[in-house]
Amino acid sequence: MKQSERNILFKSWIENSIDAIIRRIEPASSDASFRSYYRITLNNEDTFIAVDSPPEHENNKTFMRIAQILDDMGISVPKIIDSELNHGFLIMSDLGSNTMLDKLTSNIQYSSDYYKKAISVISKIQHNGISSHSELPLYDKDMMLDEMKLFINWYCKVELNINDNEIEKYDLYSIFNQIADRALKQEQVFVHRDFHSRNIIVNNNNQLGILDFQDAVLGPITYDLVSLLRDCYITLPEQFVSEKIEHFYNESSALLMNTTQEEFTKDFDLMGVQRHLKAVGIFSRLKHRDQKETYILDIPRTRNYLIKICDKYDSLQSLSDFLREHSHQ
Repeated sequence: MKQSERNILFKSWIENSIDAIIRRIEPASSDASFRSYYRITLNNEDTFIAVDSPPEHENNKTFMRIAQILDDMGISVPKIIDSELNHGFLIMSDLGSNTMLDKLTSNIQYSSDYYKKAISVISKIQHNGISSHSELPLYDKDMMLDEMKLFINWYCKVELNINDNEIEKYDLYSIFNQIADRALKQEQVFVHRDFHSRNIIVNNNNQLGILDFQDAVLGPITYDLVSLLRDCYITLPEQFVSEKIEHFYNESSALLMNTTQEEFTKDFDLMGVQRHLKAVGIFSRLKHRDQKETYILDIPRTRNYLIKICDKYDSLQSLSDFLREHSHQ
């Protein structure tokens, strides 16, 4: 089906699904996936979000299932109002248009309150998600390694045009294995897997809603926290990050009885390396494969995270050497 035909079908489905007069349909947001989002405004000013999510690229059944699990926990997520899964069309409730990143950018003084609330959401998901562990795919070693290999396959080889012989000098695969092995020893919990400021909506009452949760897994307890505090889209003061790590550690003491705060901080740091290697690879893939150029602008911030953490640990020195030797263009 041509895109123009799909657009016509999508609009017709929306009009048939919503039993009210539609005032306007306009783009709502964009992300790194194949999904497209539209805000529907009715004559009475009520709004909904329509999603064009091609089933050949996106797992819409999983999205709907995870949405229901989170809703049952009392987490604010979009409610599915209607769906047509053969074509990948959804209509959902509208949590609002202001992301946490928008709020932080416009008024950073409220950052502590927002991060305190966001950490409470993570803790709530981890504690209340225990009964859902069997419904989640396991974030296993193969998956972690595949994600880190994106750094080599798309960033090193494609973005920086580095050859295999040069990459092999730094023994990066050995580091990848060490990071994955340590992550698997962490307490395993319900992980959102993309819990950052662009996926958190702040409503008019300053309460938080959560988006983009369809890739949830059973994985390391530090993963969502590092996504939040070492966000690829905004840099927080390191002292602030340390305070929030301590706050989370204390709030999650029931799940961390056998882990010291020092060990937890190292787990957090190394989990961040895994995530940021993946992110740099994905940002490069978005540019070269998907022609989404803007994400490449977030690589310098993400590389800086990698360098700072690698400098803390002797076991990561060769990765630090690689990053310093091969600077981003």
